[in-house]
Amino acid sequence: MAKNVFMKDTNESPGKNATTIAFVHHKGGTGKTTSALNVAGWLTKMKQKVLVVDMDPQGSATAGLGVDRKSIDISIYDVFFGQKNMNQIILETDSSVFLAPSSLNLLSAEMNLTDLNGNVKVLDNSLVDVEKHFDFIIIDLPPGSNFLMMNGIIAAENLIIPMNAGIFSYETLEILKTLVIELDEEMEIATNLQMILLREIFSSWRYRKVKKLLREFLIENNIPDVKIFRIPFSDKIFKAQMKGMPISHCAPFSGIGRKYKKIAKQLLMNSI
Repeated sequence: MAKNVFMKDTNESPGKNATTIAFVHHKGGTGKTTSALNVAGWLTKMKQKVLVVDMDPQGSATAGLGVDRKSIDISIYDVFFGQKNMNQIILETDSSVFLAPSSLNLLSAEMNLTDLNGNVKVLDNSLVDVEKHFDFIIIDLPPGSNFLMMNGIIAAENLIIPMNAGIFSYETLEILKTLVIELDEEMEIATNLQMILLREIFSSWRYRKVKKLLREFLIENNIPDVKIFRIPFSDKIFKAQMKGMPISHCAPFSGIGRKYKKIAKQLLMNSI
């Protein structure tokens, strides 16, 4: 059972503030939440203190960490509207991954932009008081939501893009590129595209084709050093989600478990 945590009562991570990573894609169904939770689980197993911020009104990351969304009294919604500070909503889940939960109320954050003055730095500002307590902060962003997505991108040092090995998922990278470039040029906020997690859902041939297109895309846009990881299909992911646990805690020695462990190790190396 998840328990409430007030961060002032916990030990801070020594030496530096958290490495902040947003899992983002404008298209839905690309495995953002799945990858975010499984990376968070492995980082926790590697003795890192990890906070997952669920920015999706559907609350999939919240449910994926075993938290009953109906039982939540306060959430990231309360942070956006100034009713709570970030450190007051954080839960510690059974997997030892910390969680800033979401709720359906977050939908009104976009419907009430006037109340928020269109502020795309709400999340960034709210993380200031808690980032010293963590080694990693992982932000799970919703698809198709410019306001919530921009809040997550601005709050993150690094971006990870999960996507399917399908041509339509590849094409939406152009939309994301435009968004990131506009943030850089208009608001002087630079972001680092760190990884692409390419989920294989059809044939190996299609995976190789999309990977080739991705490489060309990255070179054309002068970002050639981005690592691309292949994510194989596995029904063990579904079983882990049903248990409300990351794959690191359910099937760590499975093929998909080892794949996410490799990704987490790379992130840990990059943060040193």
